[in-house]
Amino acid sequence: MTRRGTFAARKRATLRRRAFLKGAGGIALGLPLLNSLEVVAGTPPPIKRLVLMYNPNGTIEDAFWPTSGGETDFALGEMLTPLETWRDKLLLLKGLDLKVTSTGPGGPHQRGIGGLFTGKELQEGEFADGCGSLAGWANGQSVDQAYVDHLGVVTALPSLELGVRATAAEVRARIVYGAPGSPLPPVNDPHQVWSRLFSGLAGDPDERLVQFDKRKSVLDAVQGQFALLNQRVSEEDRKKLEAHAEMVRDLEQRLQLAANAGGGGGGMDAGSSCANPPDPGTLAVDDENEMPRISQLQLELLAMAFRCDLTRVASIQFSNAINDIRFPWLGSLGSGHSLSHAGPSDASAREQLVKRGKWFSEQLAYLMSMLDAIPEGDGTVLDNTIIVWCSEVSAGNTHSHNDMPFLIAGGGAGRLKMGRYLQYDGVAHNQLLVSILNALDVPVNSFGHADFNAGALSGLEG
Repeated sequence: MTRRGTFAARKRATLRRRAFLKGAGGIALGLPLLNSLEVVAGTPPPIKRLVLMYNPNGTIEDAFWPTSGGETDFALGEMLTPLETWRDKLLLLKGLDLKVTSTGPGGPHQRGIGGLFTGKELQEGEFADGCGSLAGWANGQSVDQAYVDHLGVVTALPSLELGVRATAAEVRARIVYGAPGSPLPPVNDPHQVWSRLFSGLAGDPDERLVQFDKRKSVLDAVQGQFALLNQRVSEEDRKKLEAHAEMVRDLEQRLQLAANAGGGGGGMDAGSSCANPPDPGTLAVDDENEMPRISQLQLELLAMAFRCDLTRVASIQFSNAINDIRFPWLGSLGSGHSLSHAGPSDASAREQLVKRGKWFSEQLAYLMSMLDAIPEGDGTVLDNTIIVWCSEVSAGNTHSHNDMPFLIAGGGAGRLKMGRYLQYDGVAHNQLLVSILNALDVPVNSFGHADFNAGALSGLEG
């Protein structure tokens, strides 16, 4: 078979798989992992997940990096104190440089954000940076989408791109790429995110009835799988099957409600069972005063998407490298970009930037707490998730791409030794991207620009 024929066959299989997964309202109905049920290759490995997190314009160095201590007894900087509870789930990586920004067109914000998760230079183009430099989109796929390709379609959504006031449509406003020159825009409206995840439970009444009949047949087939498996598994796994069957019965009831009345839904608590959360409704997503609520909803939807196994790959983008936003709920009324240009020597700017940095840490802590509340195997979803957080420059007043503020959070998916502060000496961040993919079982030796690849980053697995 030709390469094109192979791709076409794979695409047909992908579409069939996607059609089944979306056949019951967008909720993946695969059976839970059962410890006592052996398959040909042995017990299935744990599900591994990836989240990319971005905020703009760098950080304040002496408030971000540990102020004392060594590899394991470090003291978190002021900006990161909201993460103290999760210190054993953190990896702080100092001394990684975006060396790829030394190549290609564009200004520092453009090159930084374009290369951050792709490891590639920018294409030529007509987007203007603040300094007047021109550039196009990033010239490579981002690490999250490389993982999507490795997984194939195993969930209803390949990936989920979320934004919190991450507006604009240019290179400084995009962090992930499906292919060279093909950015994936973040969705800033929680209602739209909800619709993408759970809208199968709404619509025209007559159409809902037709959809219900189709989805009911999928549910019946899943229930049949339970009956076949129930005699082959241990008592522990039988309990898992019963819990999963209860979720399917609940889904059937909600589908019936949706067919008859066009609604229904449970709560947003990530600690509850997989359920259709309520529609967030119309929100003023551009209102600066609504930013905390928008962030909370987006993170809750992300956690529920992971709980329901609707996707295993996500990104959350706070603003963009243009960054004119204010944080009135913190009493911080300066423009983000202007504050970052003022730098730490400006006492007022420093105070506001530290407050904002702590708020971003609080958002990460909230996401981690929700993922940690979802049991999975011998641990939690957090244990099998890698969260990568960084900015497009290390400091807004210098526009430097050295000593980038990389923080890895989560459980390391079993491959990264967490709870450490590691210091490197000017290593290309491409090596970190390789390590992330390796930890997710993607067997690569390089990622991004060929000139800055030297394998995986040493010391991460301990």
